[in-house]
Amino acid sequence: MDGGLAADIVTAKFLGQWDWRDEDGDLARQQGSLRCRSSSPDSQLGAPRPKMSTKRRMKASEREKLRMRSLAEALHQLRDYLPPAYSRRAQPLTKIQTLKCTIEYIKELSHILSQE
Repeated sequence: MDGGLAADIVTAKFLGQWDWRDEDGDLARQQGSLRCRSSSPDSQLGAPRPKMSTKRRMKASEREKLRMRSLAEALHQLRDYLPPAYSRRAQPLTKIQTLKCTIEYIKELSHILSQE
């Protein structure tokens, strides 16, 4: 059975167990019935968040830039290991294409090794 289809069946069975209707058969419209859960108690109370200081925001922004540069460099190195057949066009692969092609390439290499 296809993995995606199996997941859809499990999800349908799970959601089928939920009773979304009230006593009258109408969908529940109570305010708290489908409330989104948040990890912050302040967000549930509707209290405004204090603004992050400019210096702290700049540091966080710089950390995020460094993280993204590191990720881009890692993906670039990963693309270098992939054979040219995986880059069908002259354009570089996207992040998700790189990861999917890498998984496929590893599967192919594993298959070759298992045959030997």
